[in-house]
Amino acid sequence: PSPVFSFFSFNFNLPIEGIGPCGYSGAVIQSTATTGPVGSSYTLPPVSLGPLTGSGSFDGSAQSIANYTGLGATAHANIGTGRPGGNSMFQSIGAATFQDTLTATSPLVANLSAGFVRYHFSVDGSLQSLGVPEPGYFGDTYMVLDMQHQNGLVHQVLNATVRRGGIGTISNRPLPAGWVTSTGSLSGASTFFSFDFPINWGQAWDLKVGLLAWAYGSADSNFLSTARLSGVSLFDANRQPVNTFSLSAASGTDYLATPVPEPKTWALWLMGLAGLAWLGRRQSAA
Repeated sequence: PSPVFSFFSFNFNLPIEGIGPCGYSGAVIQSTATTGPVGSSYTLPPVSLGPLTGSGSFDGSAQSIANYTGLGATAHANIGTGRPGGNSMFQSIGAATFQDTLTATSPLVANLSAGFVRYHFSVDGSLQSLGVPEPGYFGDTYMVLDMQHQNGLVHQVLNATVRRGGIGTISNRPLPAGWVTSTGSLSGASTFFSFDFPINWGQAWDLKVGLLAWAYGSADSNFLSTARLSGVSLFDANRQPVNTFSLSAASGTDYLATPVPEPKTWALWLMGLAGLAWLGRRQSAA
């Protein structure tokens, strides 16, 4: 397996000797850069799933994009007609990471004093594996957003999964507001929060974030639009919020900048303004 995947909490199997030497089709493609965005994609045209007549075929694709503040990944897998052979593999994976070094200062807190940071991530996307489960025709799809603070343990901010014939779940808890699920499908958008991690004010710390999308059998995991680091909350040593602060990054990224609203958000704003205008007219009439 490529070392690029070793960061993630999600475990999967690839031939130890490599994809090609073991007689499989496909590839592991990796791109890195010091400035973003950087992207990568791969498409596997239909290939046979076995030497026997009726063994069927598989096709898949994966794409990822990484930028400071934002990650995207998608994976598509599809088993064609026929039945897979016993040694077949049928999976697609898209993954993206970014890492940066951050420093927080505040006129309200002394430099080098202890504190805490909490990360905010805006996530939207969908998982899908439609159809009725039956031998040879199955689907399983998964996504995970992982992060690592100051080279410590890798923590899952969230994971989401759907299996053909089942209901989607997010981190094995009731679905948060903004998400919906039905048989073989899960989609939505909301903000997720990390744990509170220790920092020292005025002292740099490292942050690494990764997004992985996985599709197995016949399934789709689409989180290409974004998993965005949309904000941070900072606290003093007593875990009291510090609302006046500056956050600098080695990459030069302004993580506190207000993001440009997406089209859906603009529509909601316009609807809200229309509602206010209607209310104003109603009050004037009264």
